[in-house]
Amino acid sequence: MSAREFLINLAIIFSVMAVGALLETAVPLFAAGSRERGRRAANLVLMAIVFLLNWLLSSVAAVAALTLRPAGLMAQLRWPLWAQIVIGFVAIDFSVGYLSHRTLHALPLMWRFHRIHHSDPFVDATTTYRTHPIETVWRFLFTIVPIWLLGIPAQAVLIQRLVQSTNGILEHSNVRLWAPLDRALSLFWVTPNVHKIHHSREVSETNSNYGNVLSLYDRLLGTYTPSERAYSVVYGLTDVDPVDAANLPRLLSSPFDGDKPPAKIAA
Repeated sequence: MSAREFLINLAIIFSVMAVGALLETAVPLFAAGSRERGRRAANLVLMAIVFLLNWLLSSVAAVAALTLRPAGLMAQLRWPLWAQIVIGFVAIDFSVGYLSHRTLHALPLMWRFHRIHHSDPFVDATTTYRTHPIETVWRFLFTIVPIWLLGIPAQAVLIQRLVQSTNGILEHSNVRLWAPLDRALSLFWVTPNVHKIHHSREVSETNSNYGNVLSLYDRLLGTYTPSERAYSVVYGLTDVDPVDAANLPRLLSSPFDGDKPPAKIAA
């Protein structure tokens, strides 16, 4: 990814975050209160690290693609471009949005890193990129594998990444969506209410609604919780000190603590 493309991506993401922040002010789901103290600064630094790491990984992948020129399945079958874009979008969304996310919960080692995201005591637009660098690499692997195996065209990758980034910010935003609209959209789409349930302290709710863009995978695979439950959700993790949840050095180092690993949240 060139520096120009990287800056364009940043401009789009920051614009969407600005929209999310305005919506949070206009129609908030919950009042923030004291839970806001310190966490936003840590979230924004983690966001900067994620952006730089994604730029590096994307650049390495692009160089590898140009050098190795892998021929994927769809290219060999000569499917029409529109079909490749649709299939490619769904394949990437399932792999990185649902499958990688579910493994982050199911594997004790990966949960050590993913729990940084769930430890946020309040969920808003800044929570979107509150992820450990190791998790970023893990998710990237689930992105690049289907691209190479299927030969997904660049158009599908760009569309999926744009929709994923945009919806990721909106679904984390602290906004109250009109109930009838939420019910209609959540039949196939991950709305803010659908994703808020995933950030619940209740294990049964955390182990649901893994999807990032489409909610169809959760519905088909039995991991869907109705979005109406979002209004009573309590965020964060019970075994994380609120001070540590806003402490950047602790967030980065906690997965490597030598003590007993945190209780596994089974998928």
